[in-house]
Amino acid sequence: MNKNNQALSIRTISPTNVTTETWKYGQILRGIDEIVIELGDAHWYGGGGLVHQLYPLEKAAIYANPFLTSDNGHTGLLGIAEPFWFNSNGQGVWVKNDDITMSFNAPTSGEPPQHSFFESASNDIRPRRASDIETDGLLRIQGNDLTIYLFECDNARAVVEAYWEQITISPPPPAWLLESPLWTTWAHFKNNINEDNIQEYVARLLEHGFQMSIFGIDAKWQEQFGDTHFDPVRFPNPRGLIEKLNQYGAKVTLWCIPFFMPESEHFQEAIAQGFVLCDQDQQPFIGQWWEGKAAFLDVTNPKAMAWHLSNLKRLADEVGLHGYKFDAGEGMFFANSGTCRFMQDAPNLATKRYIEQAATVFPWSDVRTAWRTQAIPMLYRQWDKSSRWGFDNGLASCITQAITLNLLGYPYSFSDMIGGNQYGDDRADGELMIRWTQAVSPMPFIQFSIAPWDYGTEVAKICARYAQLHQHIAPYTLKVIQQNAPIIRPIWWLDPTDTIAQAIDDEYLVGDELLVAPIIEKGAVARNIYLPKGKWRNYWNESEIYQGKCWLEAYPAPLDVLPLFIRLHD
Repeated sequence: MNKNNQALSIRTISPTNVTTETWKYGQILRGIDEIVIELGDAHWYGGGGLVHQLYPLEKAAIYANPFLTSDNGHTGLLGIAEPFWFNSNGQGVWVKNDDITMSFNAPTSGEPPQHSFFESASNDIRPRRASDIETDGLLRIQGNDLTIYLFECDNARAVVEAYWEQITISPPPPAWLLESPLWTTWAHFKNNINEDNIQEYVARLLEHGFQMSIFGIDAKWQEQFGDTHFDPVRFPNPRGLIEKLNQYGAKVTLWCIPFFMPESEHFQEAIAQGFVLCDQDQQPFIGQWWEGKAAFLDVTNPKAMAWHLSNLKRLADEVGLHGYKFDAGEGMFFANSGTCRFMQDAPNLATKRYIEQAATVFPWSDVRTAWRTQAIPMLYRQWDKSSRWGFDNGLASCITQAITLNLLGYPYSFSDMIGGNQYGDDRADGELMIRWTQAVSPMPFIQFSIAPWDYGTEVAKICARYAQLHQHIAPYTLKVIQQNAPIIRPIWWLDPTDTIAQAIDDEYLVGDELLVAPIIEKGAVARNIYLPKGKWRNYWNESEIYQGKCWLEAYPAPLDVLPLFIRLHD
């Protein structure tokens, strides 16, 4: 309990005659249709992935909208979400229902800006920066017969630890997944893949000193989206290709989606078997996804998922696959596209069913969406990153989103592809590739796609060095995993009352012993670094030691250097 008797400042609760009971960490409220909470002067965290992962969360202004796992959602929501918000004063709000509407520090007037993922960063402002507009300073949660857990703890870390007691975290992944980078064809090749260019690409990465844990063959390995056979023209010998990749030390995965294009091999069967979403007239629904029109697999139907997974398993057995990259699956597809067979009112449960069932056949595969699935043995990928520097879905957001997802109970998550996806006019350059590699290299999982060697020998050399740093840190990361706590931690974790640390958005901890302060601004060769409580040593120089709760002003970080510090113990 909060020793300072601090409690959330609740402005309204509707209806007023809710049931209240006391629990170990505060109160449980039942029968709520709406609750309005004043944000006050605290720093706020949680909620899940955002297109603009502003941190602390009060920097953001999120319009009222269904709190729904989304593929680039209307108000900036992304695929991994949990209705748990908490603050630096030790207060927290956790909604147990699956179907809610929320707003956070919302604008007092106006509609959410029209948005395209391909717009420039200056226009791509969902959620909006609170500093740019008038906001209401409130967290609003609406729904039907809601059950809400209120936390009143000593500090932010105590809230997170109390929350982690209430959820189940998956047992750790196999060690080899942490020891070498993941690779995928997507950002480098997009849909233009075949056996020859994959083999050439792998030869180059080995030549430049990189290693692989997973090699992911992304779209378009099949003839039609929704097929479960290789395109025989592009891939005349898929088993031979996969065996060769295995010899190089990589297990191989394939990209897949729960959609069937009309020309695909399973389209007619899925409809005939009743395995697709239907419209309100119970006719097969043909919806829109990013590659066109398709029938959507009803992932809430166990028979439909069993059929789909059996097709994927047959292919995996034929060619020797380790697993799949299960793309899509966000609740927005099911909310907007038709009627789920066994679940009408909570589209987020479609996300949960999709992941749960996929993991029964292909554990430790790759997904990009999650809803109350912390216990499921999967790798959780941040949403497709832009090839940019900032918190607007670029390099900086890798840090703030990693912290957020870890605090919410997803320690086995990773920050998409180094250098981003190069969508639209966004393009990585050698500097961005180096700084991105450095920034994520201490994280438990990292993934390459854009080829560092395309920017020259020196860029490839530096990126390979930090890929090797990732491997060197892996034994320490494996020890951190055993702690049943976030792997990636905010720097306030060591001193939750440190008001400076509470607002730092460009540094992070790996466990309690490693502090990472990457360069996230183009052209920078120095930065200010805040060291929290403790004694810290420069990772690269044993004689350079600092006493914490201090700033290192204009700390040098030339292009080949990642500022990295080890916590010392007396």
